[in-house]
Amino acid sequence: MGLLDDKFSAKRRWIVVAAILLAALVIQIPLVLNADLGWLLTANEKILDGRKLGVDLFESNPPLSVYMYMPAVMLSRMTGVAAEFIVIVLVIVEIAGALLMMDRAAAAAKLGARERSISTWSFALLLAILPGAIFGQREHIAVIALTPFVAITALRWRGLDPGWVAIVAGAGAGLAMSIKPFFALVAGLPILLGALRRRSLRPLFTSEACTAAAVVIGYGAVVVALFPAYLSTYAPMVAEAYLPIRREFDSLLPIPIAVIGASIGFLWLFGRETLEMRSDAIPWLGAAIGGAAGFLVQGKGWPYTAFALCLFAIAAPLLQVCTKTVRMLIVIGGLATIVALGLYLSSPAPGFPPLQERVQAVVKQPRLLTITDHIGLGHPLVRQIGGTWVGSSCAQLLAAGAILRENSSHPTEEERAKLEGIINFERRHLLADLRNGRPNVILVDTYLLSTFEFNWLAWANSDPELQKELSHYREIEDVGRVRIFVDQSLQR
Repeated sequence: MGLLDDKFSAKRRWIVVAAILLAALVIQIPLVLNADLGWLLTANEKILDGRKLGVDLFESNPPLSVYMYMPAVMLSRMTGVAAEFIVIVLVIVEIAGALLMMDRAAAAAKLGARERSISTWSFALLLAILPGAIFGQREHIAVIALTPFVAITALRWRGLDPGWVAIVAGAGAGLAMSIKPFFALVAGLPILLGALRRRSLRPLFTSEACTAAAVVIGYGAVVVALFPAYLSTYAPMVAEAYLPIRREFDSLLPIPIAVIGASIGFLWLFGRETLEMRSDAIPWLGAAIGGAAGFLVQGKGWPYTAFALCLFAIAAPLLQVCTKTVRMLIVIGGLATIVALGLYLSSPAPGFPPLQERVQAVVKQPRLLTITDHIGLGHPLVRQIGGTWVGSSCAQLLAAGAILRENSSHPTEEERAKLEGIINFERRHLLADLRNGRPNVILVDTYLLSTFEFNWLAWANSDPELQKELSHYREIEDVGRVRIFVDQSLQR
């Protein structure tokens, strides 16, 4: 009878998971195409058409952040199915794989059916539903890959053996850290806490930790071998002009304080023992604190950079329901907190006015270019209107960073020369985009970093060659912060 009960529990467990993932698929079909995803899909299409990343196509993040979407673009070209839909399906497959890994590790550790089911259902909801509008972004995909690693660290914290799955989880964590190095803080802090608790270095050299390190080192070697131009030319400019763009530290602190504070508060309501060093919740709380540190180090304040913080902060008290009797008031408060965090993660970035109808009224499928530092002006707009992107990057982001540093700090002569070099780099590539891409619609922003009024057209026209190329365009309309220019050869 016990075996039959276990089989029934496993069947029910995966039926519920399938329902959650199906719901995520339905929810995401109208939502998934955000600005970052739109640009990265377009960038991969350019690569398949012959562009070379770091040579004539530029992205501020490391190469894996671009190429991780290549399977979706290739499958799209093979099948004719929209790449956006394929991304949704592939991410859901990744979530299913992560859940399966965690369940296999729990089975190897001989956890009970109830705990396994609650854990699996919890992470199905957190990984598939909580992301909302950031579904499919780099951070979302990286956190999915990283979660089994944290789960295995939590099992080892309890003195349990996760089995061979630990190696696969280590590979996932290595990929997550390769996508964004900041995830080393999420993976590393629970391991460091384990080493401090045991007063031993052994937790630092588990099979999963060594596998993760090997993947990161291997990825670094691949980048050095295959993308020398990115490392020698573009990465130094990113470090000089993009990474220093950050919000004030004081304005960033409230989010980590509120999220970690809420997590600790719910753990305290479950019992003070949940906050003791031996508590099963500590590795999850450690991962959340690592996510908070990553959010602060990045300094951008964008909600999606807080996804790891939010997910693991929720997981720490949520998984305690496996062993605790929870009062209804706490359940209601917990659900309200999760909904609030979900709304925060999906909160829209400073946006642009609706431009689809206005652009299509001029040209049905335009060759589009933007002059702005904001990725959201051209993406995902160009995909939504069936246009062709003719730019070599998503925006003049490095120029914006250099301009901000020149005007808001007191750079030395050497630093000013570097910043001017970055600005000229952006101007040269904008000129090449105009000459080679021959856009028939150009959208020009009037803000710098969505904060300061700034005349991007004057910035471009300060170069005589750019001014000559832009003289072939006429302004037809300004919509909010955006000026719309079209090729003069188009009919009025």
